[in-house]
Amino acid sequence: MLSNMVRCHRSLLSISEFFTSLGAYAFRGGVMTGAAVARRLGTLSPAGRALLENGLHVDEFLYPLGPGARYGAGEVPPILCTTLPHLTEDHERLWDELAAALSGRGSAPLGEHYRFVFDWLAERFGRSVWLERSGASLLFVPTLARLYPDARFVHIYRDGRDTALSMRRHHFFRLRVQMAELLHRVGLDPMAPFNVPGTSPWVPAAERLRFGFFDAERYRRMEIPLPAFGRFWSEMIERGLGYLAALPEERVLSLRYEDVVAEPEAELRRFIRFVGPDLEADSWLAEVSALPNAKAPAWQSLEASELAALERACSPGQRLLGYLPAGGA
Repeated sequence: MLSNMVRCHRSLLSISEFFTSLGAYAFRGGVMTGAAVARRLGTLSPAGRALLENGLHVDEFLYPLGPGARYGAGEVPPILCTTLPHLTEDHERLWDELAAALSGRGSAPLGEHYRFVFDWLAERFGRSVWLERSGASLLFVPTLARLYPDARFVHIYRDGRDTALSMRRHHFFRLRVQMAELLHRVGLDPMAPFNVPGTSPWVPAAERLRFGFFDAERYRRMEIPLPAFGRFWSEMIERGLGYLAALPEERVLSLRYEDVVAEPEAELRRFIRFVGPDLEADSWLAEVSALPNAKAPAWQSLEASELAALERACSPGQRLLGYLPAGGA
């Protein structure tokens, strides 16, 4: 929702799911050549390849597979999964141009290469400000704050019960939650940077091993209890809010999804003023205020016992975000 709103603004560039698309490799590496980073943006992770080759897509996947597509399911460059198709229908040509520009760069820290990509895209589309939005990127806050000391952070969140139900249908989160439960069983913290895909030094090797022998049918039959998704969400909120609290207050804006849906103009005015007071435009506010659709919470359809178990799992995060009173049940 927020990515689509940003895309409507004539001065903002909406960079969607860039870091998420790179999976376990997102922040691995120090000084790299531009050519090496271009290969990273053009090469699916083992997990991404296994999912796409078996037709296990997520809603965010925008590349049009099929007749006329340059790439097959197991060959789609990560940056073409969502990021570039979100910007233009001519996404393959855009990738050719970007890859050539990036490959021509010499050695530089990884964060500088990524900033080059974002700045290049902003200039290409005539936008003055770029915003990257990736799901579950709360756990990347310390890394992003280190790579980009001038960055500001927008935390948009929603009721954990609905978030857990959404995660249960999403292949990315099904894999993440399965891994988190396994780490818990062996006494490891799945939210620690050392164990989080994208910042972990060991997850890429483990992923290559695991998805070298991926059984798609077994995966489809896999049952993950709903409270496991609630625990994952709650632990991510607890860790992520701690990361955000460590930043200067003026670098962080929090948006509650339910408030954006109920009062879109007021909440989006807060958002655009945070991004840049000179970017506030009544025409944009009027356009995007019509986008949110109010829906009945999905958790209301759960059986009483299943809802109770989910609420227990979500309660620490719900309390921190104000969905439950402090110290309440």
